[in-house]
Amino acid sequence: MNRTKINWPDTLTEKTFKRKYWQKKPVLIRNLFPKEIATNSPVSKQDIIGLSKIESVPTKCVYKRKDWHVKHGPLTKKIVTNLRDANWTILVDKVNTQLSDADRFFHFFNFIDLFSLKDLMVSLSNNGGSVGPHYDSYDVFLVQGHGQKLWQLSSNFDPTLENNPDLKILKTFKAEEEFILNPGDTLYLPPNIAHNGISLKDDSITYSIGFKHPAILELTDKVLFYHMDNISSSQESSLKYFKIKTCRDPLDFSDEMINYFAEKIIKLMPSYEKIKKYVVKTITESDADVVNRIINKDIKFHNFLVHLNKKDIYINPAMKAVFWKDNLFYDGEELDLSALSEREYKVTKTLLKELIENRMIPSGTIIPYFKFKRALKIIFFLYRENLLTFEKLRSHEISHNL
Repeated sequence: MNRTKINWPDTLTEKTFKRKYWQKKPVLIRNLFPKEIATNSPVSKQDIIGLSKIESVPTKCVYKRKDWHVKHGPLTKKIVTNLRDANWTILVDKVNTQLSDADRFFHFFNFIDLFSLKDLMVSLSNNGGSVGPHYDSYDVFLVQGHGQKLWQLSSNFDPTLENNPDLKILKTFKAEEEFILNPGDTLYLPPNIAHNGISLKDDSITYSIGFKHPAILELTDKVLFYHMDNISSSQESSLKYFKIKTCRDPLDFSDEMINYFAEKIIKLMPSYEKIKKYVVKTITESDADVVNRIINKDIKFHNFLVHLNKKDIYINPAMKAVFWKDNLFYDGEELDLSALSEREYKVTKTLLKELIENRMIPSGTIIPYFKFKRALKIIFFLYRENLLTFEKLRSHEISHNL
């Protein structure tokens, strides 16, 4: 699949969507993806079942007999067998970090922005399966991949939850509007819209693409962490108590002392420019455990060029990267590109943007750039850091024996 397969209707362009609906109100987009998504899916039923067995992959199964229940992964064959008389939904989170095809599909939605793309959650339901009526604090696109699902929405609802700490299900829910989604149909929901999805067929698959901006307190904490990590225990940052007059009463804390402390702390605070740099580093942080799943073979540069000619190259699905002030920021790090010539920089940025946006570069297409050795050595450096790889993460690498 490639980005050109997003089928914006004539009545709703990308620009119109951002202006009229994004973070404002829900909208149903029929056939945003071709109906063939049901047979040529980025994540299959077998993938979902296989991933649900892996301990490191966030998974849960929500099911209902008389009451709502949840089983957290990994899911075993026995667990699934025992649910045959119930309405159930298996939910697998962060699927974009597990499969290359899922990662590419996930990044079809980078037309909003890269840094707020949160994750791809995929659900598999039997007929009648649901996770119950609930609401989210983030934007989400719900793409029907297989089967059929009824979606009920409400913007005016009672937020009181059921008495179940494991599930945030609304105690009362009355639908204000309903939609039935078929393969390729997409429903966009801004934050705080109550919704209830009910599978109308067995093997119903829904892709949930979530967007979430960082909370300001969390962002501030990370910025200060980066800054403190770069402050040395120099003489300038030490406190010179001998310069401060002590109070006669040992229980008193003088204004001179507190002013001295405050001034020293203020001087240690990051500058405006450093704050901006640390913010960029923070938004590119990746889950270290997920990034480290890929371990490339140790090869020489000339062998790397041979592989580029013969093999597709993929970005590590967990890698987040953006350009800021002409440098590449990735995984909380900064790659200084200032030593490159203007032409070398242009080539490097072209290749990196292709990898970041489309998640791969087909074999042989980099050949015209082979004369720009310094640009290719940047690509080679990222390969050696296991942030690029020639190994596509495939579904056959996952055990499906449920």
